[in-house]
Amino acid sequence: MIKIGLVGEDPNDTSAIANLLLKKYNGRVNFYPLAKRIMGYQLDNPKIKKSLPIEFGEKKCKFIVYIRDLDGFKTEQSKINKRIKWFKELDSFINNKGILLLNIWELEGLILADIETFNKLYHVKCKCIGDPMFKKEPKEELKRATSKSTNKYRESHCPEIFKKLNFDNVENRCDYFAKFIVEFDEKLKK
Repeated sequence: MIKIGLVGEDPNDTSAIANLLLKKYNGRVNFYPLAKRIMGYQLDNPKIKKSLPIEFGEKKCKFIVYIRDLDGFKTEQSKINKRIKWFKELDSFINNKGILLLNIWELEGLILADIETFNKLYHVKCKCIGDPMFKKEPKEELKRATSKSTNKYRESHCPEIFKKLNFDNVENRCDYFAKFIVEFDEKLKK
């Protein structure tokens, strides 16, 4: 079993991504959340540079998946450059053994890629036409879609929703996730 570390802005994010990836890689990998007490923009804090290599070594991970939200569109190159710079700098402390899952806008964009599953879970008729990478504030869109429902969407629901998402739909409808999976597969082979 290959051990893979997860670093994200929130424990819900790391759990959600682990649940989605296990749909394809279950039985081949185990995921271990790292830097669990560091959330959101605390990931930019220099303290993580000391703690992360220690946790990475203790867990004996093969590599790390860094999960960050862009909070913008894929056309906002300055924001992308900032996140890539953060990733490369932090990854250098574990000998460049990581990959970046940069969510265009935010994690909920992946839910929009399989909106059918979301609609079934919440008994709503939210529409996502086109590439979810071009949807501004997908979290707010999901909240609006369930605002009149008895079961209102909350960020804390992500891990359970991601367990039910159709992996193929997410990969086929979300370009950045598909590119991430190619890189993830390459890391597994090494």
